[in-house]
Amino acid sequence: MKKANKLFLAVLMAALGANGQAKVMESSVATVNGRPVLASEYDTYLEGVVEQYQLAAPQFLEQPYAKDILGREVLKELISKELLYQAAEEEKIQVKDSEIDAGVNEIKTRFIIDETTGKQDPKGAEKRFNEALKKQGISFKTYKNKLSKDIAVRKLMEQKLQATVKPVEEADAKALYEDVEAVMKNKTKKIKALETEDPVRLKEAQAIAAKLKQLTGEQVRIGHIYLAVTEDMKPEDVKKKEELAKQIKKEIDGGMDFSEAVKKYTEDKNALASGGDMILLKGVAPKAIDEKAFTLAVGKVSDPIKSDIGFHIIKIKEKRAERSISYEDIAKDLAQYLAQQRVQLAMAEYIEELYKKADVKVTIEFESDALLQQEAAQTPEKTTAEKDTKADTKGKTDKETQK
Repeated sequence: MKKANKLFLAVLMAALGANGQAKVMESSVATVNGRPVLASEYDTYLEGVVEQYQLAAPQFLEQPYAKDILGREVLKELISKELLYQAAEEEKIQVKDSEIDAGVNEIKTRFIIDETTGKQDPKGAEKRFNEALKKQGISFKTYKNKLSKDIAVRKLMEQKLQATVKPVEEADAKALYEDVEAVMKNKTKKIKALETEDPVRLKEAQAIAAKLKQLTGEQVRIGHIYLAVTEDMKPEDVKKKEELAKQIKKEIDGGMDFSEAVKKYTEDKNALASGGDMILLKGVAPKAIDEKAFTLAVGKVSDPIKSDIGFHIIKIKEKRAERSISYEDIAKDLAQYLAQQRVQLAMAEYIEELYKKADVKVTIEFESDALLQQEAAQTPEKTTAEKDTKADTKGKTDKETQK
């Protein structure tokens, strides 16, 4: 079982209530109106989330108590799901067998890619799906039952949101575009007004503007061969990597196809499926790579480029100049964004209402709990000490004044 499918199933199974064969007496991390949130469910979900961060943002995991931060979010998510499951039961939401079958089939399509070869293999999707279930220790019957609950929750939310979420009008999308445009063009007066009147709206516009700058900025599509260098690598080993990079460049200059060189030499295994292709945005890549990528002509291959993480050889495949973007270009995207924001807010408010009425007990203890308790215990002592110091100071000052 390869990493992407493993990661997907780890998160999916937890979201649907992994390890459906767990015994009644299995330990829990919380109870919601007397129903347990199983420790196995929590552990599986958290493992998947941690793996995602290891792949996408490993620096986050280096922070103190990073796993606690993620663990609290996972626990909150699982409690919310249980609250919604119970609400769907109370509303007597019905789920048809055809809806469950459609859901299963949709999940199976995510196993079409054989990650051993990186190619599509529709016939093997069923087998890989079943292997994933087996690896998670869950039967197909239990999986379908959990999927049924998930569909019930979706139908419940559709009913609730339809009644509460206000449709997005064109005026709403245009107003957001004006805010985003003000940020992109640095219209100081408009930005200051937003900062005073609606700082949340300003942050929203800034986030969208940053994304648009990436999408509309100067770009280059490259082929990439990567040879890794680590901090603990010996100088002679680094030198060998450099010599190998020079050898690869000679082979390419001698007629070796770049895509073949990628398959043979690159150490970025995740890029093999795309043949080493990637899109670079101007000013984002390490400086040495950025300079080469945006100065070399299309079709040219660079000499080995040294960065903090290794050696790179790039081939320029396509370039795109910076372009402007109008309201008409992104009107639908802005409307969809606003709709999603309203749905998320309405969902959060609904879950908060359920939470207030529910009997939720958290039984798990995080490593950082002891530290927080220690800090809380020290705070009164610190406050008392500060008061005593201030009193002493005031007394001395009064005496000096009397003198």
